[in-house]
Formats: sequence, structure tokens, C-alpha cells
Amino acid sequence: MKKLSLLFLCIGGAAHANGFLLNEFDAKAVGRGNASTATDVDPSSIYYNIGGLAVGEGTSFQLTGSLIQPNASYTDTSGSKTESNTPTQGVPGVFVSSRVHPMVAVGIGLSTPFGLAIKWPSTSPQADVIREQSLHTFFITPSVGLNLGSVVPGLSLGAGLDLVPATVELKQDVYFGTDRGSAHLGGTGFGVGGRFGVMYRPVSQPALSLGAMYRTPVKENFSGTGNFDAPSPYRGQLPPDGDIKTSITLPQQVSAGAAYAFIPDLEVEANVVWTNWSQFKTLNIDVPASMGTGTMTISQPENYQDKFTFRVGGEYRMPHLGAAFRAGYIYDPTPVPATTLSAQLPDIDRNDVTLGASKSFGSYAAHLGVLWVLPASRKTSDATNMPQYKGSYDVSAFVASLTLSGHFSN
Repeated sequence: MKKLSLLFLCIGGAAHANGFLLNEFDAKAVGRGNASTATDVDPSSIYYNIGGLAVGEGTSFQLTGSLIQPNASYTDTSGSKTESNTPTQGVPGVFVSSRVHPMVAVGIGLSTPFGLAIKWPSTSPQADVIREQSLHTFFITPSVGLNLGSVVPGLSLGAGLDLVPATVELKQDVYFGTDRGSAHLGGTGFGVGGRFGVMYRPVSQPALSLGAMYRTPVKENFSGTGNFDAPSPYRGQLPPDGDIKTSITLPQQVSAGAAYAFIPDLEVEANVVWTNWSQFKTLNIDVPASMGTGTMTISQPENYQDKFTFRVGGEYRMPHLGAAFRAGYIYDPTPVPATTLSAQLPDIDRNDVTLGASKSFGSYAAHLGVLWVLPASRKTSDATNMPQYKGSYDVSAFVASLTLSGHFSN
């Protein structure tokens, strides 16, 4: 029997951030290269740095929709090229916050930071690795912020609880010589985590802003069903249809940033983000045993590596027009080693450029941000059997984000 890979976690496809992590939940942040850790005091601070939640006054909301078009292709060692046919993906973000006390703000956020999908044609040479897969994680984050300005001028803190339901689905072929079978797996999971942040704007340096945030790991325990099919002579070589289980841990992350307003309406910010991808070494999945009762475990090495992402962005505000313009750059190295690079996650070291703009309309505003992952190519390792399919991957992506926001006095 061809060994089933069943890679539940490598479901980011040709996403646009390292590994399968997404960050586009506020068009204002997208436009400035997601460099917002030191300055975001909007409701989206729940995602970018919860330490800014209690800085703003009144009640605010943000509704964001991002469209992501990933592009990926695989070229084998003979020069034959296969294009992925992943459709455009939609990613939502919803954030609401309110100052309920001179020192206290509360809020809630909905984001989907781990996920997306990839799809390859039936003619793909790696159809036995992956045909289709999708992962969706829903971070529901009730939050609280504390403005300590009356004690330490310029200091604010925040914390949130992450409640994370998730779904996953995978389809792949299984080869028996020239004959072909299939595997279709799906499941749901749930995990709990948290986040903590701090923001500081020193009174002696009003043009300077500093921020940092920590997000805990989240362990997801997935359970679901597996359906296997093959021509009758080979059906006994596949697991019986039935229950499947696996667990994965979404990695912890630390971000830090500094921003400086060189003139009152021009601000530049730099961020560094560390993601603990190295905890994802091996994926173990329990499937029904081929014979008799019980389960068998399928294991696959992943060997992800910890990575630092670097972001820089600028914003120029034109208060007399109620407008702002932004630009940014992101260097986002992949955590996927060349030895496990495959069609499931054709990842590259990403160089992203961004642009954005905003226009206010009284208590409301509209914000647009676009991000382009510059086209790049990456080769697999030449190590024996690591990975099974040798060749190179070409990857690019385009993201367009639109945010509608409102702010009201309490």
C-alpha cells in the first residue's frame, strides 16, 4: 500500500504568510506592512497588540474582509510543470471595543489566523500527496485592557482569552500501480489559549511608541471520520472507514515593535515577530486498523524551524482631508525545511510589499490595504526520500483587504 500522508496541519496551501499563518485582519495594518505592534489602539489591537486596547476612548468597531489569491506551481526534475487551481479565499475579521471605566476597556475579536486551502488538478504528479485540503481556525477572543496612565503615564496593558474551534478536510489519491484509490478525511477540533500585551508612549518622548505582545500556543485535538475507497482487489490494503484522531499545537508567538513620528502626521514603525514553529516536528494520526479492531498510527516528519519575521511600515495622515496613506515591506522566511517541502505547503521565503489608504466620513471610515507576495522559486532538498517528490515550486500571492470602522463617544 502506498503510505498515506494525511497531513492535517500543513493546510495553508499557497498562503501568503510563513507556514500557514495569516495576518490580514485590518486593512490599516495591511497597508503598513502589518507593522502595528507599537501603535494599534483600534479594536483590531486585540489581534495585533492587545496592550493598545485601553488607549482609545468611547466605543469602536471594525469589520474586515480580505480576499487572498494564492498562486503556486510545481516543476519536477524533468521540467514538467503543474499549476495549482486554488480559488480565491475570503478571510473575515470582526473587532469591537468599549471604554467602560477611565482605566478599563473591554472588547471581543473574531479572526482566523491559521488556515486557508490549496487545490491541485487530478493530473498532478503529487495527487497521492494532496488533491485538496482546507483548515479553518476561528479565534474568538474576549479581551480586557487596563490604562495605567494615571499611575505610569503612557503605559497600558491588555489580556485576552482565545477560544479556538477549528475544522479540517483533506482529499488525496492512493496509488496501486496504475490503479487509483482515494482518501477523504475531515474533522473538528477545539483549543484554548491566551494573549498578553503592553504598550508604552513615554511622556518625555511623545513621538515614540513601544509595544510587545505574547500569544500562547493552542493545542487542538481533532476528531472526525475517514472514508477510504479503492478497486476491490486493493480495498483491504486501506484502513476501514471510521473514526480518526490527531492533535496539533498552533505555535506560540512573540512580537515587539517601535514607532516614531518624525513629524506630527508622518509615522514609521518597525516590528520583529518570533514564531515557535519548531514544536511541529512530527504529525501523528490515528486511523482504524486495517485488520481487526483498534487503531494504527500514521506518522510523518515535518521538522519545522523557528523563524523571525521583520516588518516595516509608514503612514502619512492628512487630517484636513480626513485621509491617510500607507506603505510597507515584510520579510517573512518560511519555517518549512527543504527536506519536507511538498505540494501540501509549497512555501518560500517571502518578500511582501504593501500599500494602503483611508478616508473618514464623520464617525465612520473606510480603509483599503493591498499586499503582494513577490514571485519567487524554491527547490526541494536532494536528500534521499526527503521529500519523495523532487523539483521546485513557484509561489506568489495577492491580498486585498477592506475595513469599515466606526467610533462613538460613550
